Amino acid sequence: MVLTLLDSFAPVQDATRRHVRDHGCGAYTYANGSLPGVIAGVANARRVVEVGTALGYTALWLANGAPDAHVDTIENDDQHVALARAAIGDYGMSERITVHHGDADDVLNALDLASYDVAFFDGFTPTMTTLMAMRALLRPGGTLIAGNLTLNPGPDVEAELDDSTRWLVHSFGETALCVKQGTV
Repeated sequence: MVLTLLDSFAPVQDATRRHVRDHGCGAYTYANGSLPGVIAGVANARRVVEVGTALGYTALWLANGAPDAHVDTIENDDQHVALARAAIGDYGMSERITVHHGDADDVLNALDLASYDVAFFDGFTPTMTTLMAMRALLRPGGTLIAGNLTLNPGPDVEAELDDSTRWLVHSFGETALCVKQGTV
């Protein structure tokens, strides 16, 4: 028996791939949007933060997977922000997903500390500054989904995620699931 899951948001992923092809920008979609959605659901997330909205594919999955959650997603590109807001509106999720326009580190630093259950990094290579800002937003026991780790994040990011007093980490491919340990 083969189990097939319907990707309700495949049109957004397809639109993102066309957009990248047509415009040559970096609005790549996470290959399997259902994974972050499932993690948000299992975590019973109420608040989710995402860095790297692109056209909204994973933000939609995060909101879908955790139906009681509000998703704050951050995108720096004007055109991507407009396209993501339109896609999110088309799926009737504008009340549950806020697309913040701006530099990820600036927006992260303006959000409420220790109040997020799940954080998803899917921008370009994660920096130590962004990683620490996302850690500060997570409540103790909160989950960071760190993508793009194969893009050479640097030894400081690798050392941080290897610190078992701060994170419990399970890596697979370009992604790591990281559960925040401690309160800071």
